[in-house]
Amino acid sequence: MQLISSSVASFFIACAMLLALRPLAATMGLIDSPGGRKTHHGEVPVVGGIAMFTGLLVAAIGGQAMVGSTIGLLVVAAFMVALGILDDRFNLPPNVRLFAHLSAAVAMVYSVQDSVVSLGNLLGSGPINLGIFAMPFTVVAVVALINAFNMLDGLDGLAGTSGLIAFGGIMVVSSQGAAPGILLVAGSMFGAVAAFLIFNLPLQINNRIRTFMGDAGSTLLGFVLAGLSLRLIQAPPDSIGFAPILVLWLMPIPIFELFASTVRRLVRGMPPTQADSGHFHHVLVKAGFSVRAIWGLYAIVSLVCCTTGIWAWRQQVGEPLMFAGFLLLFAGWIWFVRSSESIVKYLPAPLRRVDSPSP
Repeated sequence: MQLISSSVASFFIACAMLLALRPLAATMGLIDSPGGRKTHHGEVPVVGGIAMFTGLLVAAIGGQAMVGSTIGLLVVAAFMVALGILDDRFNLPPNVRLFAHLSAAVAMVYSVQDSVVSLGNLLGSGPINLGIFAMPFTVVAVVALINAFNMLDGLDGLAGTSGLIAFGGIMVVSSQGAAPGILLVAGSMFGAVAAFLIFNLPLQINNRIRTFMGDAGSTLLGFVLAGLSLRLIQAPPDSIGFAPILVLWLMPIPIFELFASTVRRLVRGMPPTQADSGHFHHVLVKAGFSVRAIWGLYAIVSLVCCTTGIWAWRQQVGEPLMFAGFLLLFAGWIWFVRSSESIVKYLPAPLRRVDSPSP
C-alpha cells in the first residue's frame, strides 16, 4: 500500500511541477532551441528533471524511504540535478561535467558504503572478483550509466521510457526480498517518470505541452538507477540474490549505446565524452524511421529484455548463459541498426519519416 501511495504521490507532484514550471522556463533560461544536432521544432521547456526530482523527493519523504543509505543517495542526487540544471542553462564544458560526475559517484559509493566487489560468474569459471579495483570500477560504472542515459536522451520518449521500464524491473526484483528502501525509491521514480512521459512521448496530443528532461533529468535517471542497482547487488544473497548480470538486462539499450558510442569515438580518435551524431537513434532517423517508430522499437526491446532477464533470474538460469544471451542480443541489435536502411522499406508508411525516400 505504501508503494502505491508513493508512486501515485510522485506522479501527481511531478505533473503539478511540470505544469507550474513550463511557463517559467524562459525566465529561468531553461529553453531548448533547435539547431546543430537538435532537430525538434520550436523552443521547448527543459524542466523535466526538476519536476521528476521533486516528485521523487516528496514521495520518498512521505513514504518513509529516507533511512540509512537512501538519504545519502537522494542528497547526492540533488547535487546531480543541480549540476544538470546548470548544464542545461549554461552548457558546461565536458571536463567540468565529468569531474562533477566522478565526484558525485565517489560520494554515492561512500554514502551507501558499498562497491561492486564481484562481477559474478559470467564466464562459468567462478566469480570474477575485482579486489583492489572494486572501488574504481564502481565509480566508473556509475559515471558510465549516467552518461548512457544522457546519450539516449536524443529523441522524445527514449530515455524516459527506458528508465521507466528499468525502474519497474527494479521494483519487481526488490519486492522479492527485504529491500523496502529500494522499493520505495524505485516506485517513486516510476511515478515521476510516468508523469514526465505524458509531456514527452512522441504523440500528437501532447505537442502543445512538449517538455524535455534535459541533462538534469537524464543525469537523475542514470544516477538513481546506478545507486539502486548497487544496493541490490550488495544485498544479502538469502534476501534477494540479485546477480550483476541482471543490471544489463534491466536497461539494455542504454548499455548498448554506451559501449557502441565509446568504441566509435575512440576509433575515430575522439574523446569518449565528446558529443556526436552517431547514436543508434540518429542512424535510425537517417535511415528513414519515424521518431514514433524508434520510440516504439526502443520500448518493445527494453520491455522484452527486462521481462526476459527477470524471468531468467527467477528461474535461476546460470549467469554464463545470461551473459552469453546478452552478448548475442547486443550483436543482433548492432546488425539491426546497421541494416536499418534495408529494413525501413518494410515498415508501414506511418512509421517512416515523411521526408524519407519511398521504397
